[in-house]
Amino acid sequence: MNDILDPSGFLKSFEKDKNSLLKAAQDQIFDILARKLVEVTIQKYSLYFNPLGLVDDTFQQILDYQNENDRELGGIYENLCVAYRYKYGDNQLEIIWDGKSHEQKYKEDWQEAFSVWINDLTENPSIIKGILQLTVFNDAKKNLTFVRNSIKGLINDYFEIKILKRNGIKQVFLKEKRLLKAS
Repeated sequence: MNDILDPSGFLKSFEKDKNSLLKAAQDQIFDILARKLVEVTIQKYSLYFNPLGLVDDTFQQILDYQNENDRELGGIYENLCVAYRYKYGDNQLEIIWDGKSHEQKYKEDWQEAFSVWINDLTENPSIIKGILQLTVFNDAKKNLTFVRNSIKGLINDYFEIKILKRNGIKQVFLKEKRLLKAS
């Protein structure tokens, strides 16, 4: 009766829960989805800011971009991953009848949700400009913390949640909707 549970042994027994498999699947496809985020952003930039397709110095720089700064999107990608795990992350593995592994299924589901979300998010001109600033126009001389934080804030508004990182752990809080009083 005096047995004390060792928390480290308890956590080890849950290494195969859905969220750790989902997080691993999300981490594995970062490069693919970061490229897709930049591609969609460039398409939306063309649509909203250069509908005639005129090639000036700025647009030529966008067209010449070779995906060298995709790592700058890591924090933004991580926040989208956290939002997905929060919305769809129960810890129960499901039975998959079509022969796919859980990892394959989670990658496919995540890619599908990511595509929908980035299409919605890049409707916002501030997000388009911010992502281009982090990637295409990043010359490594600027401190882009403000840009990253503003994009993360817009993502939090989109999901109506607040994602905070404390002591290396991401935490999600529901945002309270504020009602404005009519005067």
